[in-house]
Amino acid sequence: MDQKTYHGDINPQELADVLVNRFDRSDLMARRTGGPDRVVVQISTRPHFLHDEPHTSLAVTIVRAEDGVTVTVGEQQMLGVAADLVKTGIAALINPLSLIGGLDDVARDVSKLNLPQQVWKVVEEYMRSVGAGLGMAPEKMLVTCRYCGVGNPVGQGQCSACGAPLADVQPVTCPKCGQLLAHDQKFCTRCGARITP
Repeated sequence: MDQKTYHGDINPQELADVLVNRFDRSDLMARRTGGPDRVVVQISTRPHFLHDEPHTSLAVTIVRAEDGVTVTVGEQQMLGVAADLVKTGIAALINPLSLIGGLDDVARDVSKLNLPQQVWKVVEEYMRSVGAGLGMAPEKMLVTCRYCGVGNPVGQGQCSACGAPLADVQPVTCPKCGQLLAHDQKFCTRCGARITP
């Protein structure tokens, strides 16, 4: 499960609508549930036959957070993809010419394997379109000058009180989940990713 927090003027329902519009297509179906502050988008494969159940599914949860939203992409169930790939392989062993007809199915199944990456790409595109980004909104944070102890806005180069440089006390953002961290953190407090200087 991957989780990222984006800050900016973000409407959870609008983001959910974007995901539904992008992933509700011939081979996938997407549905949304929830209210204004917490929306879940379920993306799953369409059944091949009337009695089949969708096999591959992914849940995207969008929850309003302070100054933005937290997006969680849940575990993907791969049973349908794996079963289809096995059936195609067995059919090709029995009748190699059947592989020609099954290549379309294999290509579709392989594209479903990277569904989480496709979802994150759509989320990132939406965030750029509304001017939102990872990490905490810089105007909400202060960094403390090491020399005089005065709080200064994040990103300011010099202390407003004594003029000392503030570069070595600026916070860093986790490259994986977007959590804003103290400048000397070695690992993210949210996802555990290693923070490189």
